[in-house]
Amino acid sequence: MSVFIDGRSIPHPGQLGSRTRRVLPFIDGGQYWLQWAIDSHEHRYAFSDEGMMLDGVQQGLHGSRMTWLPNAGVQVSPVKLLSLDNDELDALRQLEAGQPSNLLSHEVQGVLARHSLLSNQALGAYRAFLVAVGAGDAPLLQQLDFRESLALCQLASEQGGQGHASEMQAEAARFALLHARRPIEFADYFRFYQRSHPTGSSSELRLERATHALQTLLPMLFGYLDGPQLPHLPSPDQVRAAIAETLAANRQIGYARISLAAQQVAQFMSDGSGVPLDGERLREAARRQLRSAQEFLNSHPVSHGRLGQDGASVLFAIDGSKEQAVIQVEDNVITLLDYRRIRRFAEDEAEIGYQADAV
Repeated sequence: MSVFIDGRSIPHPGQLGSRTRRVLPFIDGGQYWLQWAIDSHEHRYAFSDEGMMLDGVQQGLHGSRMTWLPNAGVQVSPVKLLSLDNDELDALRQLEAGQPSNLLSHEVQGVLARHSLLSNQALGAYRAFLVAVGAGDAPLLQQLDFRESLALCQLASEQGGQGHASEMQAEAARFALLHARRPIEFADYFRFYQRSHPTGSSSELRLERATHALQTLLPMLFGYLDGPQLPHLPSPDQVRAAIAETLAANRQIGYARISLAAQQVAQFMSDGSGVPLDGERLREAARRQLRSAQEFLNSHPVSHGRLGQDGASVLFAIDGSKEQAVIQVEDNVITLLDYRRIRRFAEDEAEIGYQADAV
């Protein structure tokens, strides 16, 4: 035998679980490869579970985590497909087999919506937004991977999508293009500019002041990055345990990138009066923001997560009575994606001259 899953030999594809058997045909050549591997006497393939087998076959054959479903117009990881119900997988299979009907198309759209799966067409909705804010031709934003497209799609959605852009949105785009070095940082710095509420009598003066605040803040955030790393995509229990162990060791759950950390500090300080240019006030705001986030995580363990479309990321939304947070797992690293105070419970932070706000 040449194929092993969790130490168990697989002499026939029928030994696989029913959902795995349904997902395997979505990988172009996947069924043929499995039979070839089972029959092989020269190679040995061992996987920890059936999800890792599907991921390994997809990446081994195509060099990508995500398979393409042309009739549905969706790129999706086989690992994500494994989280769908059998009936949902059957609907996708029928559509991809070339059996379209209005009823089937409507059923598949419901499947995509329930699992937050975005078609390539839906992902491309950010392009009209970029044109509206004057960033449509920006060289930085011409070549995007899936996660970058998703980040810009989410930004466009929260900004109202396409249409006429406000002066503030156009300025935010100029600011973001000035400082971003990756497309995903464009979204972070766009939000930073909006949430920092720079003041000034002209666009140039507002951009200058926001740039000064950012350049003052960034060096203060070097210690606020990264988080615990696990050897594989973790379960909710493993994420909960890793966070608890990290906090118990007086370490912190930080951010995946410095642009996100800056955006989060600006959000924490946002009260409409502008991010202060004073370094000490910025430093204290950054400390309070991260400290509050760690305290919230310590008292509100994660529970259920949503596996990402790429099959390699999970989001854990945590709701409290006064605060909210989102924990992100990407490439097996646990980081803080978002932490905010809920507006109706905003607390007085007069001692450092700002209010903790939430959008």
